[in-house]
Amino acid sequence: MAASKTIKIDIVSDTACPWCYIGKKRLETAISNFKESQPENKDVKFEVSWFPYQLDPTSSKTPIPKMTMYAQKFGPERAPLLRDRMIQVGKEEGIAFSYNGSVVNTMDSHRLIAYAAKHGKQDEMVQELFENYFEQDKCGEIPTLIDSAVKVGFNRAEVEEYLKSDQGVKEIEAEVASAKRSGVQGVPNITIQGKYVLSGAQDPSTFEQVFKKVV
Repeated sequence: MAASKTIKIDIVSDTACPWCYIGKKRLETAISNFKESQPENKDVKFEVSWFPYQLDPTSSKTPIPKMTMYAQKFGPERAPLLRDRMIQVGKEEGIAFSYNGSVVNTMDSHRLIAYAAKHGKQDEMVQELFENYFEQDKCGEIPTLIDSAVKVGFNRAEVEEYLKSDQGVKEIEAEVASAKRSGVQGVPNITIQGKYVLSGAQDPSTFEQVFKKVV
């Protein structure tokens, strides 16, 4: 095997999907395990790209409490059970899920991820947004997104100008539509080396099995 082997991973995700955050953690664990367990694979490179999806494109740009949204979507009795389950699963992955914050339409967060991708900081931006939303009760409104971008290393004025425009909206809508046409009905949806498609937050061992097939 050539030392320069690169495994390409495309992830269709929504920034308000807890399983997408869990999937990211498990993928990172798999990559680490893959390199550490087999010395011949230590030089394998992984190229991860994130693509947008909106679980609820009709959701409001006005924030509403997370648990209010969950109660509306899943019912007032089921919502707390789902919350408690996610908190437990999160602990196992090192994620401190919190449900005290609010939710908002995810279009602007996807636009920011696309902006970061053009500047070589996409994965860092995705991580920052996941931490903000799921662990720090920060809603994805434009002021918060601007702060997140600055933290990752972007110029405040430039990001503010971008987010307060409509740049990138049509592109995000087109990518979401393309994902749906290709059969994506839920996220995370992960394609490895353009060939192996995994749906949902798979266990690290599943990712590792696919990596072995690729190399």
